[in-house]
Parts: sequence; structure tokens; C-alpha cells
Amino acid sequence: MKIYTNRTMRFCVAALVLILCLQMPVFAWQFYDGSDIAALEPGYALLEPDNWNREDLYAMRQKGITTLAWLNLSQIEENRLIPLDIKDKDYVISGRYLPEGKKLAVFYSQSFRDLLRLRLREYLLKGFAGVVFAKVGYYDKLSNSPINRSEMWRLVTDLAVEARRLSSSALVVVHDASCFFDEIRQTPIISGVVEEGLYFGKQGRQVRAWDREKRLNTLIKLKENDKLILLAEDARTEKRRQFSSSESQKHGFDSAFAQLPMIIERKVTDGSKK
Repeated sequence: MKIYTNRTMRFCVAALVLILCLQMPVFAWQFYDGSDIAALEPGYALLEPDNWNREDLYAMRQKGITTLAWLNLSQIEENRLIPLDIKDKDYVISGRYLPEGKKLAVFYSQSFRDLLRLRLREYLLKGFAGVVFAKVGYYDKLSNSPINRSEMWRLVTDLAVEARRLSSSALVVVHDASCFFDEIRQTPIISGVVEEGLYFGKQGRQVRAWDREKRLNTLIKLKENDKLILLAEDARTEKRRQFSSSESQKHGFDSAFAQLPMIIERKVTDGSKK
């Protein structure tokens, strides 16, 4: 009869854990503004919807890629075809403190809401598995009025209902939404959130532990309510990527790497970006 020492047992346990870890799915989603399907791995992928056609989306689905379309609820997407007869003054303002050339939507105007519904229908019927409602926290750039906050949340929930009407299995993920975490936690129709810079912010700066603690605790509560947590980290070294991936796995979050703040850009016919 063989007698196993404590050292041997510890080695066997460590080997078993390593094998199980290698078999476990990678907790990573993809933030992608390219145009090559071969560059995408199975899992969630956040995409600029106009860069892909129905056949592309079908091919991704066959590869096990869950596609999410980017739909900006606060900012006007420049040089994009607007299929409605809308005057700029009805739904666009130029903010004093916005970067040069950027515009904000008057998100509570009926004309802009109609445009968002049109985009939402286009993306889901094209074959996207879900939609990321981007920059919902930008309502305070337009005005920090409590009315604006409630109007933005009403817009989010109205579009979420419309998404599920168009596709009963549609994923509805909200970006830049920390101000609405309590509402999201209590709203079954919202699938999850995209959160930027929990561990590493702009230019790869490490977020101090005490600055992320409250956000982390709130995200854990969302996870406990079966919400999908997609973290975007501006980690610019392999060591920092490994750290944020490891921390994400501890809490069951999905992590991706992107330059922050996240902006998905549309490619035009000459290959440049808009």
C-alpha cells in the first residue's frame, strides 16, 4: 500500500486545480472596432453595428460569438445616415465643455427617441444578439436636473421593452450607468452593465483601492442579481492585464481591454473612421 506524504498530496491538489482552471471558460469579452471575423474569439463581442452585415453576424454566431451592437443614447454619431426628416436644432446641441466637434442629443425629444427606436429595430432584425445602450450617464452633461435623470431612465426602460418585443431573447446592457445601478438591480429586463476603469483608468492609471471599493461592492450586488458585468480596463502592460483578469475572475466578472473612454467608430467606404 502506498503512503502519500503531505507534500505529495499538496502537489496532487495543486495539479488538479491547475487542470480545472485550464478547462474553465476564460472570463473575457471583446471590445472590437475592426472588420476581420477571424480576429474574434467565442464569447461576448461589442461591435459597431454598421461595420457588419447579416452574413457576418451569422458566421459569428456559428463561432459561438454573442454580438452586441453599440447604440449611443446621448451623443450624435457624426456622418451617419439619418433616415428621418429631422432638423438639427430639434435634437442636437453643442456643449460648451465637450471636446471640439462633439454634440449631445436632446435625448428626451421625440424625434431623437424615434431615431433610436429605428436604429434598435435595424440592429436586432439584422441579427445582433443584443444592444449596449451607451453613455446613459451623459444626461448630466446636458443638464444635471433630476427631471433629466428620470427622463433618461425612462428612455432606457422604454428601449429595453422595445428590444424584447423585437427579440424575446435580446440582451440589454447599459454602459456608463453607475448612477442607475439601484434601478438596474431591480429591473429584470436589463441584462447587465458595461463598466469602465474599475481597476485601470485612462492612460492605464491604476485606480486606488479606496476609490473603487464602493463601485466594486455595487457591482457584486448586481452580479448577485444575475446581471452580466462587463469590465473595460485600460491596462497597458501584460502584468496589469493579468491582475485585472484575476480580480475579475474572483467576482465572476468578464473583463476586456480598451483605450478609455470607450468609443466605437464607424468605418466608411474608403476605410477611414468616422
